[in-house]
Amino acid sequence: MPKKYKNIKTAIIYYCYNRPTHTSQSLSKIIEYKNDLPLYIFCDGSKNKGDRDIIEVQKLVKDFTLNDEQTKVIIREKNYGLAANVINGINDIFNKGFDAVIVLEDDCVAHDTFFNYMKEALIKYQNNPKVMHVSGFALPMNYNFKNDNYFTPYPCSWGWGTWKEEWLQCNFEDKEYYNKILKNPNMKKDFDKPGKSFSYFLKLQLQGEINSWLIRWYAHIFKNEGYSSWAVNTQLRNIGFDGTGEHKVNYDRFNQSKSNDKSKYRFESSYSLSPKVIREFRQHFMGPKLIDKIKTMVYLKTGIILEKLQKK
Repeated sequence: MPKKYKNIKTAIIYYCYNRPTHTSQSLSKIIEYKNDLPLYIFCDGSKNKGDRDIIEVQKLVKDFTLNDEQTKVIIREKNYGLAANVINGINDIFNKGFDAVIVLEDDCVAHDTFFNYMKEALIKYQNNPKVMHVSGFALPMNYNFKNDNYFTPYPCSWGWGTWKEEWLQCNFEDKEYYNKILKNPNMKKDFDKPGKSFSYFLKLQLQGEINSWLIRWYAHIFKNEGYSSWAVNTQLRNIGFDGTGEHKVNYDRFNQSKSNDKSKYRFESSYSLSPKVIREFRQHFMGPKLIDKIKTMVYLKTGIILEKLQKK
């Protein structure tokens, strides 16, 4: 659906729960760099009353935003869980009249360039129905890019944004379509082109073993043949690879070692997917099997890709 705005009314959404150290690092940078953008903070509620970390997080949030009239704090009275908190929170903000959102979680530490990059990306692709998702995060890729972003079907959940028209069309309970993907070999193969692990995650979602807004958002983008924009040079750092958080990841293979030093950006205007870029991209999401993990490690250490180039 075309996105047509004279002026994009944009809000920042920030999610936090029970990690005081992460909250302190990430929220302080948002407050420092957000300029005039309104900020909505969603603090998820406790599973157990009296959780000290949750109490500390809520105190930190209130202290950081005490004199900021552009910031609203929403403290959940019950525990929503990450997926429901993200989906419902974004719905709420779009229902307040905003056209676009920039979304960060408590493990995303923005660089000083992040919000300008995101605003420019949201403006650049506002009238293109093909582009459904933009992100300021960048993977350590070996590809020689000419521009400051590239397209894949798969969206990034770290420092990202989207538009009202795209998000509110998504059916996050589209189980019939999820089953269709998994049961149709050709659809499943296409679904896994940007990452061999994605149909596996979708299967876990259907089985109730995970609860991911991201894999369902990807299914929606895939269904509509949409694109997601990723940054080439990262505009933020994810500090969540320490075993904390919902997914308990304790190995960082995603952050770039180099830092971004640009203030002006050249965004991609060729609205197509590059098979060579997708092949590089999928090395980060190769699947749950040991051989897949080995292929990822070989790529990260040497740049060698141990699979053939797939056609479009």
